[in-house]
Amino acid sequence: MSLTRLRQQGGAVVLTIPSDIAARAGWSVGTVLDVTADGEAVSIRPTGRVARGRKTLAQLLAGIDECEIRDFNEAVSDGLNDTPQGRESI
Repeated sequence: MSLTRLRQQGGAVVLTIPSDIAARAGWSVGTVLDVTADGEAVSIRPTGRVARGRKTLAQLLAGIDECEIRDFNEAVSDGLNDTPQGRESI
């Protein structure tokens, strides 16, 4: 059992979900959650949960971080487009 505390952030009351619980539920930063109340009980569920491998092209493209892709491409480049550094011949 994990305990958490409600806190004030601007005009909202914020509930922090422990990271181990979020990970077990398959939630990550940006997951949209549906919060409903029934008496004193509160239910939190993801809205429109999409099974792994069942995303649309638009959903996949929305998750791309262009800076991360650019950094990755630079890190794995083989240097063939670089200017010569010495007397090598290509």
